[in-house]
This record gives sequence, structure tokens and C-alpha cells, in this order.
Amino acid sequence: MIKIIRGELYEKALTKKSTVKDFSVVYSILRLMFVHFFVIWLSACSILSQQTPSERPLNTNLREQQLMAMQQFTLQASVGIKTPTDSTSANLRWQQYNNRQFQARLSNFLGISLFELSQSETGSEIQLKGETYRAVDTSSLLLQLSGWSMPLYDMPLWLRGLPGNNSTNITKDQFGRTTSFSLTDSTGIVWQLEYQSFFPDSLSLPKRLILTSSDNQIKIVIRNWQ
Repeated sequence: MIKIIRGELYEKALTKKSTVKDFSVVYSILRLMFVHFFVIWLSACSILSQQTPSERPLNTNLREQQLMAMQQFTLQASVGIKTPTDSTSANLRWQQYNNRQFQARLSNFLGISLFELSQSETGSEIQLKGETYRAVDTSSLLLQLSGWSMPLYDMPLWLRGLPGNNSTNITKDQFGRTTSFSLTDSTGIVWQLEYQSFFPDSLSLPKRLILTSSDNQIKIVIRNWQ
């Protein structure tokens, strides 16, 4: 519309309908798309975690025979220890020399040793806070010195996915791998051990496991086996 005001032409601005879309609608659509994508991603992860390993595990007897024959190995792992009064994150290096001899070092992420354990034919030894202690029962000694314990006696076995002779309530998966069992350590503490995942090879060595007692929880994520 054009009006003449005081001899001058004046064009009145026409009211135009905004071409900008309602952002709230766009946001709702994007949000729904994101939620849908996230649900699909979670489902895919769940499916992948339940799929058959890239290499089918050996049959139960052959696999356990080969695991028992592993008399020399080294592993490195991340460890989380939770007690009623404290939580600790650490690195574990375990060196197995033969059926009776091994050496383990648990250190924090600054490289400071929390304890070092060695087992030989002459007995066990723990180095803690710069002091060396010797004992037959290392689990009891660790409990006295640090206030928490681990089932150390059968540790060379259960690290490899093998329950000890005193283990009970053993469960296995469809591939014959041990997935959980109960064990009582030398201090009388009852532990429930659960294998949460395995490495995707025919031997299926444990990758993630968790130990739980009435008071403590220990999570172990093994980074590599050698």
C-alpha cells in the first residue's frame, strides 16, 4: 500500500509471515531422532556383546587342559578395590614362573607400589610400605597389614578362568567357559567370582572379572596376556 504524506511517497511495510520455522518443533524432531539412534546403538552393543567370539572357544576339556598347562605367563591389568572405608585404583602386573612360583606387583597410577607379593618353594613374601614380611598364609597377612584381602592362594588358577578345588556353585556358559563360582579364602572370607568377558580367541582367557565378598569388591580388567 502506498500513501502520500506531506507530499512524499511513503510505502507502508507489509506484515510478512515469518519464514523461520518453529525451533521447538525442530528440536523435538532432532531429540526424537537422537533418542532413536541411541536406543539402536545400545541394542547393537548388546547384540555384539552376546555374539559368538571371533574364534570359537575350544571344547571344555581341551580348553581347560591347555589353561592348566599354562605354567608361565605374564598379565597386566587395571584393578579397582572397594572397601567399606576406601576405594583404590591400581595396576597389577602378574608374572607366573611355574606351578608354584609367581611374583605380583600392585601399584597406583603414579607407579607407587601398594604391595609386592612373591611365592616360591620356600614360602611367601609380601613387601608393603617398605617393609618385607614372610608368611605361609599370604591372604591373612595382607588382611592384617592393609585391612583388605584377596583370595591369593588360588589366584594363579582363577586368573586363567579355572576354579580351584574348593570352589562351589560353578556355572558355565554355552561354550563351556566358567562364568562364576564361589570360593572361601584362607581367612574364611567367602567370595563370589564372576567372569564378565573373555578375550575373543580359542583359549578365551578372562578379560573382565569381579570378586565380591560381604564387605569388599575387587574389579579386574586384564589388558593383555603374554
